[in-house]
Amino acid sequence: MKTREIVTSAQILRLEDDGILRATAFPVHMSLAYAQEVVRATIDLAGGKPRPVLVDIRAQKTVDRAAREYFAGAEAAQGHCALALLVDSPVSKAIGNFFLALSQAPVPRKLFTDEEDAMRWLRGFLR
Repeated sequence: MKTREIVTSAQILRLEDDGILRATAFPVHMSLAYAQEVVRATIDLAGGKPRPVLVDIRAQKTVDRAAREYFAGAEAAQGHCALALLVDSPVSKAIGNFFLALSQAPVPRKLFTDEEDAMRWLRGFLR
């Protein structure tokens, strides 16, 4: 499989040879419009097959409420079967877990501070 890449206003997304989609956030405030753009790119890269997704959000500034709600919805889940979010500190992880607990997404989601731990978890969702 050839690596494919899409650059959005908020993230760069790549579908790697291992079948895992990797996204790296830019230092932006994630709005609903940006979230919708990212979801469209994710669905496009997934090519009709939901993929495990690693999103490195360490550089991202904030995520507004509308974007968080959209990311937790059914439309956003079309491109992924599991979502690992990479954060930069245990404090960020604790705050992120609070927000994840507030919304029930249709796919498994988990926060990590270690990329290799996140990748091990995501590999369990490869089909």
